Amino acid sequence: MASGEDFRMLGYLPDNLLKEGPDQYQSAAGSPGPQGVVSSELENAIRTIPPKPYTDMLVQHFLGEMNEQYYCLYPPTFLHDYAAWWSGKASGQALAPEFTGLLLQVCACATLYLDAEGKQRLESELGGNSQTLAEQYHRTATQLSHTIGPGKGGLTQVQQLFINAVWYKTEALFVESWHALGAAIHEAQELGMHRSSTKAKVSEFEREMRRRIWCLLYTWDWQMSLLLSRPFIINSNYCSFELPNVRLEADAGTDMPSPVTHIALQCQLGQAISKIPGVMSGVLAPNQAIAIQQEIERWSDMFPPAYRRTNPDTLWDHSHSYVPMQRHQLHAVGYMVMFMPLKQCLTIDADPSKPSLESSLQPTAVECATNVMESARLLLAHLLPGSGKFHFAPFLIFDTAAFLCSAVIHDRSRNLAHRAKAIETIGLGLDVLEHISQDTKTGATCYSVLARLASSMPLAPEEKALDMCP
Repeated sequence: MASGEDFRMLGYLPDNLLKEGPDQYQSAAGSPGPQGVVSSELENAIRTIPPKPYTDMLVQHFLGEMNEQYYCLYPPTFLHDYAAWWSGKASGQALAPEFTGLLLQVCACATLYLDAEGKQRLESELGGNSQTLAEQYHRTATQLSHTIGPGKGGLTQVQQLFINAVWYKTEALFVESWHALGAAIHEAQELGMHRSSTKAKVSEFEREMRRRIWCLLYTWDWQMSLLLSRPFIINSNYCSFELPNVRLEADAGTDMPSPVTHIALQCQLGQAISKIPGVMSGVLAPNQAIAIQQEIERWSDMFPPAYRRTNPDTLWDHSHSYVPMQRHQLHAVGYMVMFMPLKQCLTIDADPSKPSLESSLQPTAVECATNVMESARLLLAHLLPGSGKFHFAPFLIFDTAAFLCSAVIHDRSRNLAHRAKAIETIGLGLDVLEHISQDTKTGATCYSVLARLASSMPLAPEEKALDMCP
């Protein structure tokens, strides 16, 4: 009689591939199997991880500066596994390749985010350029990851693959990041994360972690796909979405938002707009603008008080730095989505004698673009200087300013609604990107391309006198 594994070998994904899990959390750092032959890739990865004092610094930096942007790692369990990994290494125990790879990816990304003092310490004491070290950590983790079969690395492998996508985005390699995201999504699907968690025979804690990661993957998918004009990787019509428990980290009796609240909200927005015809294929046309705006308004009404667009509750802003960051991020995402179906309106050379939907929406499009720019600027200002490499804000600034440049270039009749405001907004984008271009690859790449675009705009002498463009 054929077994479930027989069908899996043929490519089928059975309803239940997961073994019965324990009620208590088990460390992901140690290998569950007997001590045996260690692969050369795992040996190399273990050697590549820097000595513990430096790894401690990188792990703390990642958890403190990067993790709150996505919350792909749950700090208590990650730190538990991290301690177990070092203990296992010291006692000669078998170490899990998936956690070793995850740890290397964390080191790789954290190295890129280090401030000048941290970089100097790492470089002087480890004897290498920080960029070279980061690339070595990432390359070694990727090589190790290739030795782990589909579905064999569990939740840890999905987290490792996701942070691989984060690495590429941080390095301004957006196409590579999209492909890396696809690998993380497919691994999650191999584990059945796209199905109802009731079918997963795992502990309630791991079930919650799986919900969180699946919402995060879906959020990245719909946003990257729409921004990069690429097809959705996840078809939400064939998936089960269970929102994470946003009270897991909250203090009893308080309204403090969870670090995963912003991910849950963005996941809900993606589900809502995916039901609008054409969105799943990456097409957002002007005739969808009103439907999109209505969805954004309904979505914004769901925000907890700390994240409201007007008069937010700032009680937690100083004690929990992720709260203002997530507030700005949610506002930027909302304006970004509202702007998407309006982009086409900007490049229409409006003829007053020939009314059209696009020309009637052009003033709204420019106004929305300025809202995107301002919200992204506020997000970036909150992140600087520590997390200036967070790619979302710089890319959003570039994307918005680039469409405004295109609008001015196509405006042969100089009929663009709020033309002066559009040029001013382009100038603001250039100023912000130039400011961070020395420190971030995303900023440098975006500034270089935007500066070339802006220089090709046919401006009148009085517009050039505004000194808004290079």
